[in-house]
Amino acid sequence: MKKRLFKVAAILTMITALISSLIGSIKAENTFAKENTGSEGVTVAIKDEYDKKKWQYNYYFEYTIPENYDEKTIKIDLIGDLMKYYEAGTYVPGDGENFYVNIINLSKNEYVYSNGSMKITDGNYVEEKDADMAYTYDNTEAEYIKGAYTSLSNRPIAVKNTVWRTSNSALKELLGITSNSSKNYTNELITNALIEAGYENGLDDIDDYYIDYMNKKYDKNKEKLDEFSVKEICESIFNGYIVGVREANKNIASLGYNMLYNNLLMLTLDDDTVTNDDCLAGRFSLGSWMRNENNVDSYMNEKTGTLEAGMKETRNILNAHLHISGPYMTNPYQNTSWGMEFTFSLDKVEPPTEPPTEQEPTTEQESTTENPTRQEPTTERPTEHESTTENPTEQEPTTEKPTEQESTTQQPTTMSATSSVAESSATQRAGEVAADEELVKTGDSRKAVMYISIIVAVGLVSAVVIIVNKKRAIYKK
Repeated sequence: MKKRLFKVAAILTMITALISSLIGSIKAENTFAKENTGSEGVTVAIKDEYDKKKWQYNYYFEYTIPENYDEKTIKIDLIGDLMKYYEAGTYVPGDGENFYVNIINLSKNEYVYSNGSMKITDGNYVEEKDADMAYTYDNTEAEYIKGAYTSLSNRPIAVKNTVWRTSNSALKELLGITSNSSKNYTNELITNALIEAGYENGLDDIDDYYIDYMNKKYDKNKEKLDEFSVKEICESIFNGYIVGVREANKNIASLGYNMLYNNLLMLTLDDDTVTNDDCLAGRFSLGSWMRNENNVDSYMNEKTGTLEAGMKETRNILNAHLHISGPYMTNPYQNTSWGMEFTFSLDKVEPPTEPPTEQEPTTEQESTTENPTRQEPTTERPTEHESTTENPTEQEPTTEKPTEQESTTQQPTTMSATSSVAESSATQRAGEVAADEELVKTGDSRKAVMYISIIVAVGLVSAVVIIVNKKRAIYKK
């Protein structure tokens, strides 16, 4: 009979442990993505499926850049878009999420991935003004733990993000018990035990007690909780069963929060996988992404390429996988909330700007710009004398004889003996004088001498004409 009762008790214990492990889940809440920060005008359609064999949620995002879109930057907010359509989900250790992001560009512009734009954070929106809100052990009045900060985002930690106290190995040794019953782990009993052990501030010193306990257990000399390994923490203070109260010590709260993001939540791209060793080392953790320790720009540039204007087919630009640790997501994380932000941007490709070129002079200006000495000031001259001006040496005065009666004294003449000849000669002289003055101004001494000679010759011809006219008048009388 006793053996049969023992077997029943053992079976009940195993069932209780199994139920406890199943209940030990964490919740991804909408609290960290209250507002979608994606670009307006860009639409998204999301499909989801749950893979029961792999315990994986698959989300398929299809973004569309509309035809009339002309903004310089497009911001993609995956979690913000996801939370517009889905309620907060519940996860158990070993679960995961997969994000498959496709996009089609119907606009008249080209877009590329914006280097350095991918941001993966814990998404904690707790305001600084809420940091002084008092913590109460029944968790009904306060929203945040007073003075509890995380090294990740340097913000207060909300109560719902705080780990639970458990019947862990360290407290069992402090209290001198082996029971897991929550009645043995009240704040009053633990405070008294700590003071009796020399920790005069009671619960405020429980973090110091944990450090001393693990230094003794692992033969170390650490000064801070986060200097111990994940495995050591899980074996000493994050093991056991929850006892119905969250940890009130701010350093314990920070330890649990930071370990969640630095080790227990991991993100990989495409076909990369994670192991327990990666978890312990913090490789691919959300914290490592927050600190920009992973090179994502080269991956995104290769996947995205150039989104051509007016694309006909969608393009896959991102495959990301969120992993939740199985063995190290222990009972203190039961019914705690977590969240993340996951955003990146695309930039419009601007047409290349050509460097300014020197303006070449037009045909009319070339002679002036290139050879300014070639152009000389010109003065209008009588058309009859243009040839004389251009080639003064070729033209010589001609002599004509009187047609009616030859004079006994023949002298050269250039025009018929009429009264108009004198007027023409006077006009020519005026033109020649003007030309002479112009030539003197331009400094051409040879031309000046030539014109003076012509003027003298004209004067002589005029005198001969006058004498001939007088003789004719006398002869007629």
